[in-house]
Amino acid sequence: MSRCRILCLTGLSVMSALLACGCNPQSENASPSATAPAAPAGRIEFSGPLQEEASAESGLAIKRGIVTADGDHASYRACGDRADLWLLDEGEGALTQLLTEDLTSLYIEAYGERGPIPDNLTAAAGHAGVFLLEQLLYAAPTGENRGCERAPPDYVVTARGNEPFWAAEVTQTGMVWKQPDDPQEIRLGELQAEDVEGAVGYSARAAQHKVELQIEAQACRDSMSGEYFAYAARAVLDGREFKGCAHVGTQDAP
Repeated sequence: MSRCRILCLTGLSVMSALLACGCNPQSENASPSATAPAAPAGRIEFSGPLQEEASAESGLAIKRGIVTADGDHASYRACGDRADLWLLDEGEGALTQLLTEDLTSLYIEAYGERGPIPDNLTAAAGHAGVFLLEQLLYAAPTGENRGCERAPPDYVVTARGNEPFWAAEVTQTGMVWKQPDDPQEIRLGELQAEDVEGAVGYSARAAQHKVELQIEAQACRDSMSGEYFAYAARAVLDGREFKGCAHVGTQDAP
């Protein structure tokens, strides 16, 4: 079991931790509709913010980089770095599974730590060290502005789903809902956040609309892009329910 990144404390920023104390949030099947394990009482909030590995070597900091499959192993290169590290997947196998799907290069966000090459890992000779991946938070095929060149997100959390298409973005000042049908964009204020049965919930209102958004520590795959998310989302717009995946940004919750 990978080390959980949960701080069950009251009053933390929304980027502090969204995993339950001592639990493993990822189920065997990455289903956006599955229920995350219930968490102990206390404020449960997101981990982050995203930081470059060069500025935060701590295992508590989210690492960003490119994973490249090479035969029977994979290498990791942190964003902004030139050193290739031998990757050791000590998580729940989500990354290893992705690399078996003919995906040879992935941009990832993950918890993990850099370390020296163990004496018994002779196959890693020529690498600058090892990257011990503890938990995969996000992964996407490189390209299409999904890699290290992507600008850091300026939201608290974003969520989206397909069939029907929808997206919700939470910022410090409110929430924006987007959909193909009219109204295509709804801007909502009066943002409130609370922990809801082991998840983080947000609600916001506009003159004629209300959106409730719940983010759970549950593995999720985008059915169209193939992106992997550590968080699943459930949204309710004016009584209509939507399901999808969620991604943590760099802002703190209000």
